[in-house]
Amino acid sequence: MLGISYRKANPTDYILHFSRGKLTREGAGLSFFYFNPASSIVSVPLASANIPFVFNEPTADFQTLTVQGQMTYRIVDPTKAAAMLDLAVDAKGRYVSDQYQKLPERLVYGVQTVVRAEIQGLPLRQALVHGDKLTARVLDQLKASPEVVQLGVEILNLAVLSLKPTPEMAKALEAEAREALNRNADEAVYTRRNAAIEQASTQGERAPD
Repeated sequence: MLGISYRKANPTDYILHFSRGKLTREGAGLSFFYFNPASSIVSVPLASANIPFVFNEPTADFQTLTVQGQMTYRIVDPTKAAAMLDLAVDAKGRYVSDQYQKLPERLVYGVQTVVRAEIQGLPLRQALVHGDKLTARVLDQLKASPEVVQLGVEILNLAVLSLKPTPEMAKALEAEAREALNRNADEAVYTRRNAAIEQASTQGERAPD
């Protein structure tokens, strides 16, 4: 019949079928015939997805830190996601707008906002050595974020893969670390020599006539 279409969704796609403006069916992996001219089909992906990110943020001592990592998320409330984003598809299952790309962008922006607030409160050295604690705090804040909840999203994991200062600052920190190691080595040699001299002197004093 003219205007009749068939829709078969993947098991990881949650479908909302609207007919004449009313929700007539919904569920994951639905298969059904529908009258195309009077229908609107919304497809919400349920599978988990990874989002890579990289951005630069200033530390408390005004040093630039490059943050690189990956976030894993999934949509757990498709109704909320469909209300916040235009996820309508055409008869061939293609999204009719670029709104499906906006969700990763908004989540990455949320990550950057939380990371910025954390890093701006830390000097460079502290930020570099406390990456695990930084990641844990950011993850906790993201999970409780009102925007994440409104989008119907669950943050599964957050991995900060690297925290890097500028090349110039990295060289300065390496030089400072080498100098500190050299000083420690010199102090250790000096201490051993003094101990050896003191021991030899003590043994000399105790030697019989």
